[in-house]
Amino acid sequence: MVKFLRLTCLWFLLGAAPAWALLPPKVVVPPCETVQGITADGDSETDVIIGCWNIEWFPGRNPRRSEEHLARLQIKGVQKILAGQNPTIMFACEVRSLADLKKLRAGYPYLACTDIPRTADDDTGLPNQGLAILSRRPWHEIWALDFHELPAAPNRPARGILGVEFTLPDGKPLTVYVVHLKSNFGDPAANRAKRESAIAYLEWDWQRRGLDPARDHLVVLGDFNTSVHDPIFDREQSLRRLLALGFTNAADGLSADRRVTIPANNEGYPDNDFDHLLVSKSLRALLLTPPPWAGIVPVHYTVSDHYPLFVNVSAWFKK
Repeated sequence: MVKFLRLTCLWFLLGAAPAWALLPPKVVVPPCETVQGITADGDSETDVIIGCWNIEWFPGRNPRRSEEHLARLQIKGVQKILAGQNPTIMFACEVRSLADLKKLRAGYPYLACTDIPRTADDDTGLPNQGLAILSRRPWHEIWALDFHELPAAPNRPARGILGVEFTLPDGKPLTVYVVHLKSNFGDPAANRAKRESAIAYLEWDWQRRGLDPARDHLVVLGDFNTSVHDPIFDREQSLRRLLALGFTNAADGLSADRRVTIPANNEGYPDNDFDHLLVSKSLRALLLTPPPWAGIVPVHYTVSDHYPLFVNVSAWFKK
């Protein structure tokens, strides 16, 4: 109890208000589609694999111009990864629209992609950076937290958060949250505050839905744009907050070179592990073995500047 109070006080002092004190964001249903003519065969799969990936301004990789040959090259590259890894449910960041997601033609019957307007302080000339899902299993409910109408402030979170609830074979819900936290472009202190506020809003949504990470089946995944291994982020509490609440990183135990999800580039950024898949206590117990559970797959730079990660979660879906 004392530890919990200390963490809560720390969280408040760092500028991320407790869930009960936050101005509510819009809660919306993102654009969704059930693709006709595709059999939902998720229940028949031997392995259930969840993947997550920032696919870098899909399709095309360049937010400032659209070149058809680059879009085609990226689409083919993503299709190859999906065919090789065969995820049952794939979550993605930086997808421009549901219509663009459908260009993958990857055989998934259930598709969704957020469409959250950019704010004036986030360059309105850029396209949508949607949070997306491709699934062979139907979801029970899907929603998004839309931050764009929150009052302008140094710690207003970027974009939004996608939430998806599935029903496990035992009837219990599995709730997955997809995040794409503020990038590291701009002022470091403001970026950190925006990421920490996004996690506070994640907790707000747990409270709204009656969820408890100590008890319920929760997954938080996506591009966090931060790492607990990089000393640049030593002061940041966004990812540390979730770990303090009992979440386990699926990449725990991987060596430094094997947990890289965004390789060094010509802009001076070093290798880093910005993309994470975190599981709550109850889900960790079901996996039986200790981490690492994640496999990170390197991809060519023409496909994305991030690498995808995949986790076999078949133990969660056993009947």
